Amino acid sequence: MTIRSKPVWGALLTLVLVTPAAAHPRPTSRKLDSFLAKHASESGSLQVIITTRPGATETVRHHLAARGKRVVATHGIVHALTARVTANDLALLASDPDVEAISVDASVAPSSDTRTSTSTTSTSSVVTAIKQELGLGNWFAGSSMAIALIDSGIAPTGDFSGRILGTYDFTNGQGGVPIPAADEYGHGTHVGGLIGASGALSSGVYAGLAPGIRFVSLKVLDRRGRGRTSDVISAVQFAVRNKSLFGIKIINLSLGHPIYESALTDPLVQAIEAANRAGLIVVVAAGNCGTNPNTGLTGYAGITSPGNSPSAITVGVSTTADTVSRQDDRVAAYSSRGPTWFDGFAKPDVVAPGQWLISDEVDGSTLSTTYPSLIVQGTSARFLKLSGSSMSTGVVSGLIALMIEAHDYAGVQRYQSSGRLKKTIAYVAPPALTSNAVKAMLQYAATPLRDAAGAVYDGLTQGTGEIDGLGALTLAYYADTSKPVGAAWLTGTVQQYTQYGDASVTWSQNIIWGTRVISGNGLIEVNQSAWLPSTVWGAGELDNVAWCTVDEGDNIVWGTSLMLADTVWAGSVDLGDNIVWGTALWTQDVVWGADLIGYVDSGDNIVWGTSVDGGDNIVWGTSVDDGDNIVWGTLEDVDLVWRLSSSVMIL
Repeated sequence: MTIRSKPVWGALLTLVLVTPAAAHPRPTSRKLDSFLAKHASESGSLQVIITTRPGATETVRHHLAARGKRVVATHGIVHALTARVTANDLALLASDPDVEAISVDASVAPSSDTRTSTSTTSTSSVVTAIKQELGLGNWFAGSSMAIALIDSGIAPTGDFSGRILGTYDFTNGQGGVPIPAADEYGHGTHVGGLIGASGALSSGVYAGLAPGIRFVSLKVLDRRGRGRTSDVISAVQFAVRNKSLFGIKIINLSLGHPIYESALTDPLVQAIEAANRAGLIVVVAAGNCGTNPNTGLTGYAGITSPGNSPSAITVGVSTTADTVSRQDDRVAAYSSRGPTWFDGFAKPDVVAPGQWLISDEVDGSTLSTTYPSLIVQGTSARFLKLSGSSMSTGVVSGLIALMIEAHDYAGVQRYQSSGRLKKTIAYVAPPALTSNAVKAMLQYAATPLRDAAGAVYDGLTQGTGEIDGLGALTLAYYADTSKPVGAAWLTGTVQQYTQYGDASVTWSQNIIWGTRVISGNGLIEVNQSAWLPSTVWGAGELDNVAWCTVDEGDNIVWGTSLMLADTVWAGSVDLGDNIVWGTALWTQDVVWGADLIGYVDSGDNIVWGTSVDGGDNIVWGTSVDDGDNIVWGTLEDVDLVWRLSSSVMIL
């Protein structure tokens, strides 16, 4: 939230799996992220996250202690620690061979929008609108699991009675102190309601998608909706270490901060990757940075961290016009588009409803008292109306809980119908759905959306499209994860469309793997090695692919054409024509490079790609010698993505 602050039957989608590309060898100065590189010479102290070589964290801690520096937190999950240091300390740390990277302990904030609604249509409740818009019934409730909600807390209202397993405070480096359930800011309760409010306060009108799910509330945002990256990492670490204790299957992160470095060194992204390897499904907000803050024009590369995590399910925002039909669904202008800074990852993965959603409100919270116009009075309680990728992320987390429960229920049904029960053979649950499998199902069943002119949005705007709840639930139900890799795993016939009102809406039948679009009917019918939890989404090269198509031209980021033949980046950019924001059509003026985005060349030009011969790959070319602006766009110093501050946004 921003407060203006594939193979199929018998064939295997083989990945020549490689270790994710190692970070480029970094000279001493390159150990600093882009924020610290700009501000390293300034006086005063600042809080940083220091990533060390595995096994060297204690050594670095002792070095810091010897210099009288305070270590705030240790993050074993990413071989890092947080400490307060000065500019002189940064230089010494950067020269230490035990130190791999130094990142600002950026402030994080939610990804929701508190501007007053000007809509004349009815606002959306989850049960009466979103479930219809997603094609969902009331078959499952998510009762078999817990979700770790990393946010501002959850108030113990009647909508969460008996389902908040614990609240742990990570703000200000407290490291997870148990506290009574509470939410001074109000954002976490709203997101939690979208995920799994029981509907007790609204006679079911504003129930969440998974009204039986249990919550582990990990508070990282204070009463102002602000927090620190280090506290978020500590909360992720807590969720990983206590997943069995609480039955945690999902982590929801409706927050983020500007991307200051490659995902390979970003400590928050690496914490998300570690959680994924531990078997948790992490759902994160894409951000609300889709429009230029000065001109209002829509642009690309606004994804926030940790939305740039390859393994996370990154969610953008769709609008539904409060109708069941998908013909009038759009991608919200403010929804962050890809690619990601530095790495050029294709994000978001999908979009989901997130415009003016009504959910639980906390009386006296900062959001309620500051924005009374967003309060909706119910029969016996008040509710809050918010927009943003925060809300969309909550919707997807709720849907994933239903997918997990549907998959587990199908496993029991197969056991009961197999005759093993009569033979008193003990039930063995099938392996859990992995994050990669869930992402693939969401993408494959998604609905590609079109803009008002009828043009299909590109993959960097919507991923493969808007989530189809019934489609994703159907795939999760029929997927038998006990089948070996390479074997057909769908146990029933799946019609690859969903009925919305009078219209049959065909699924995308695509996934985006790395920067490639993979399509074909058979893609999802086989248990792919790509779905293994040890596989980083998008890593490796595709080979020996059957029953699906990988077109060399369908390269989402660095290609010449795009999924569904929508060419967003074609043509060329002449030397000096550094067009991204707004002076001409995107279809003519954006050039995509071959390697990195956002690195600085010759001190003051942001270079997109590796070659700048003839100016072909320079996209962001404006001087940033004032030290605090990343310039996005033309040769004018007015089109900014965000200022290089350490503030974090609530998404």
